[in-house]
This record gives sequence, structure tokens and C-alpha cells, in this order.
Amino acid sequence: MVGRKTKRKLGNLWGYLLLVAVAFLWPLPSVEPGIIAILSAFVVLYCLFQAPTWCCATTRDNGFCRNNAHGILLGCHFRQHKWQKVKMAFREQALTKAGGRMLGGIGGKAASLSAVAGTVSAGAATITLLVK
Repeated sequence: MVGRKTKRKLGNLWGYLLLVAVAFLWPLPSVEPGIIAILSAFVVLYCLFQAPTWCCATTRDNGFCRNNAHGILLGCHFRQHKWQKVKMAFREQALTKAGGRMLGGIGGKAASLSAVAGTVSAGAATITLLVK
């Protein structure tokens, strides 16, 4: 029987499990591209708003926050950090700074690469759906 901690951990990482499922569904000819596009979109949403990452917002001493956050776009439990990360996504200089910080940890790398893979998969599935 699966323990409560294992269920919670799998519940927090459902987007990565879905990415693996999408990777296994691509070579199957019986699966419609629309289903793959929808599942890939869920992977991207998971990476942007729920994947476990570090906050990486700028602190008062010009360091970066090491608190746990949810997703690439959301900050930690501090209200200012949540808004700061959303603002960083839309400013050109801050975007490169935030990208460098986000890719500093394994959680950020996993979320970023999964978001890119999900976006590519969703785009390819949509194009396949439109061409058919």
C-alpha cells in the first residue's frame, strides 16, 4: 500500500508524470493529436503555476530568495515576491536575470525544460491536427 507521503509527493509532481505519458503517447498511431495537445497544455500550465521551484525574487540585500515557490511565474509566500516574479516575466532586463536565477537549481531546470517540451509538443500536435 502506498503511504501518505508518497501520495503527496506524486500529487505535487503530476505534471512531470503527465509529460512522460505524453512522450509515450506520441509514437502510438491510435492516439488523436488533439488529446496530445490538451495533455501538453496541462504540462505547460503545471510548469508555469504549480511545479516546485525556488522563488528567486530579489531580496533587500540584492541576493535572491531561496524559499519554495509554485511554478516558474509565481513567487513564495511573501506577497511582494509573487508580484515581483510576475513583473520580471514582462521586463526585458529582468527576464534574463530571472532566467539565470531560475536555471540555477534542479527544480527550475526541470520546470523550464518541461515547459519548453510541453510547448513544442502542443504546437506539433496542433499542427498535426490542422494538417489532417
